[in-house]
Order: sequence, then structure tokens, then C-alpha cells
Amino acid sequence: MDDFLTSRQTQDLLKVDRITIYRMLNDGRLKGTKIGQQWRFPRQEVERLLSGTADTEPGLPASLPVHCFQTIQDLFSTVSQLSAVLINPRGEMITSISHPCSFCQMRSSSFNILQACQASHQQFFEQAIKGKNRFTCHAGLHYAGRFVHSGEQVTALLIVGGYRSDNKTASLNMDAFINEGFSEEEIKRAYEEAPVLPLEQESKLDTWAEAAAGAFESILQERSAFSHRLKKIADLTQIP
Repeated sequence: MDDFLTSRQTQDLLKVDRITIYRMLNDGRLKGTKIGQQWRFPRQEVERLLSGTADTEPGLPASLPVHCFQTIQDLFSTVSQLSAVLINPRGEMITSISHPCSFCQMRSSSFNILQACQASHQQFFEQAIKGKNRFTCHAGLHYAGRFVHSGEQVTALLIVGGYRSDNKTASLNMDAFINEGFSEEEIKRAYEEAPVLPLEQESKLDTWAEAAAGAFESILQERSAFSHRLKKIADLTQIP
């Protein structure tokens, strides 16, 4: 097994946490083999990432100022006390989840739960394209969403929530979590820790999400205008 590394060895070499390892497995950046209940990673794969010959963040548009978005998103979550994240059309996270709920924290210990979350996110994106702005994830929690545009192009979907609604029937889905080793009590406790939003606050959530998406779009507009000005200067100063 000298040609294979454990999850811990891989984390140490790549200087990332466990959830990032699962994300890399899920989006194809890293290849691994599950032996029993443990993941093993070919040393060659890890060395390929360390050498810089692989894309460290596939699916991330290079034009997005992710660090700026993360700051705004974190502030939004601090004020609203709800989870928030930006996702791309494949359901992959562009930013890290702000104010993660208990279910979000469970995903860090299971690749299968991570896949289920990404599948939910991808479904959210598809539903948003059809005009919806309210979604329900595989765990049974509710979210609001708003597209972030750069000009006419959809760049990302902001999803906010992880809440229960007193206007909707509870629909906790235990199967995925029980199959991953969580007890019924743990799953119920995680679900009950999610905030309950009355109908009036749900309506406000749509406005909050729209305002946050607008802040992201303002940053993109400023960056686009700045890049355009730089290009004009470069064109003017070119030597014939």
C-alpha cells in the first residue's frame, strides 16, 4: 500500500481539511479508492496536484472575486443567522458555506452526503432557471435563491436558508443520514436545530437574498468597468 495515501496523509500534504478532500473527490480533482470504510488516494494523484499540473479549483470562474463575495456572504449570514453559499450550474460551491447548519456539518464526514448535497444544489439551479426561487433540499430543509448576473450572463446562484417553515409540512428525510452511520436521534436533533421561519419572515428572506445578489453584481460591474478602462489605456499607449 506504499503507493496509496490515507485521507489524513493526503490532507497533510495538500494542506486542506477533510471537507475539501471530499469536495475534490466529488468534482473530479482528486481520484481515490474506497477500501472498506476508508478512502485511499494514489500517491501519483496527490503529487500531480502538488506539482501544479492540475487545476486546483475547476468550475470556479476566474473572473469572480471570490474573496470579496465570501466577505459579503459571511456578513449576510451573521445578520440573518441563516446559511448561505454561492453555487455554479453543476451544484458545486463557489464560496464556502457561511453559518453552516448541523446538516451541513454532517456532510464533512461523508462523501455520499456531500454528493447528495451537490445533487440538491444542482437541482436548485435547474429549478431557478425555470423561474423558481424557493427550494427544498434532500434533508427536508427550505431555501430561497437568487441569481447573480454579470451583464446578461448568469454567473452563480446564491442560496440562503436551511430553515423549517411553519407554513409548510415538515418533510425530514432520514434515509441518507442513517445509511451513513448517524442515529435517528442525531438526525432529529440536527433537523430541530434548524430555525423555524414564519411566513412573514420567509417573504423578507426573498428581499434579503435579492439585496445580497445585488451587492455581488455591483462588484462585478465595477470590476468590468475597471477592466474596460485599463484596456482603453493600454490601447491608447500602444506604440505603432
